[in-house]
Amino acid sequence: MTSSKTFGIVPASAVQKPTPFELEISEQKLRDFETLLRLSPIANVTYENLRKDGEFGVTHEWMSETKSYWQQVFDWRKEEDRINALPNFKSQIKDDDGTSFDIHFAGLFSSKPNAIPIAFLHGWPGSFLEFVPLLELLQKKYTPEDLPYHIVIPSLPGFALSSAPPTNKDWTTLDVGRIINKLMVSLGFGTSGYLVQGGDIGALVARVIAARYDECKGMHLNFMLNTGIQDKASDDDKITEQEKEGLKIMEKFFSKGRAYAHEHGTKPATIGFVMASSPIAQLAWIGEKFLVWSDPRTAPSINTILADITLYWLTDCFPTTIYTYRETKTLDHVSKPSGYSYFPHELCPIPQAWAAKTCDLIFFRSHNKGGHFAALERPETLWADVEEYVKLAWK
Repeated sequence: MTSSKTFGIVPASAVQKPTPFELEISEQKLRDFETLLRLSPIANVTYENLRKDGEFGVTHEWMSETKSYWQQVFDWRKEEDRINALPNFKSQIKDDDGTSFDIHFAGLFSSKPNAIPIAFLHGWPGSFLEFVPLLELLQKKYTPEDLPYHIVIPSLPGFALSSAPPTNKDWTTLDVGRIINKLMVSLGFGTSGYLVQGGDIGALVARVIAARYDECKGMHLNFMLNTGIQDKASDDDKITEQEKEGLKIMEKFFSKGRAYAHEHGTKPATIGFVMASSPIAQLAWIGEKFLVWSDPRTAPSINTILADITLYWLTDCFPTTIYTYRETKTLDHVSKPSGYSYFPHELCPIPQAWAAKTCDLIFFRSHNKGGHFAALERPETLWADVEEYVKLAWK
């Protein structure tokens, strides 16, 4: 495998050179975390948390076993080493009102002059870690001399290693889109243009960017839910049997799976304090989503789930990651080449016919397994789709 540092040479066309970054959590922060984890109790056994089907949430058994794994097996320093084996950077991005944001990103830069820039955008409760398997895959497949792409994986504002949103005004996906576009332009991709890919909140941000910024030439999504998309449905839509099953999953999500989102959207301050008080609180709240939203056949490992939750805890970011739940997200129509990968265990698998009414859909592919965390669950499959989409979209 080519050394990661050789992928860290920023293109000469960059308007602003980012600063190389290595993650190192202090020993004191780690010791405090370990102490809090040890002292954080698991709730008593109840009828509800003994249900093996997860109908009422995470089980007592899962919480107990995962806490033990967290204490006895999980090694944060190994996760740091894995992160730092990739090129990481921070860029100072100045917003239109003069506010400065410290934006972190991991990525791979090509030395090819015609390399295609692609930004991959994560969501909640994920992080840039969702795309680490994809970056490792590309490191093995290419050298900087033959990599056909520039891959940029930002931490969205408020998540993990990037600055939090300002405290003196509201903040929405429109604001996130503006900052990410400024980041891509700062890296020299304003002239060549770039593409965006996203899931979850990252898909909403990708749609904003593709719809509103000329520098962005198209988008690929693996999550299509957005306010108003169901209004696009009609009796004439051709819905496959797989998609009919997917709509049942979505119906269940809307009836029994959205309590967390309602809490995030209506009382974010309260849930922010709750989650900042205990690692076990975050284990239950975030762990449930990884379990329920993943395809059981491709679900991320316990270690992968704990890496994400530990990153949230060690960067104190939970309260600043849930701001987008307060907004009614506008369904921007994207009149640019768009792609959509359909995974059957997505929490809201939108039919192709509905998706096609919201964008210029030039690429669609459905898969027989995979869920909400496609980049973690099926990185090779997602990447193959992105490559096929790029061949059609990039002229």
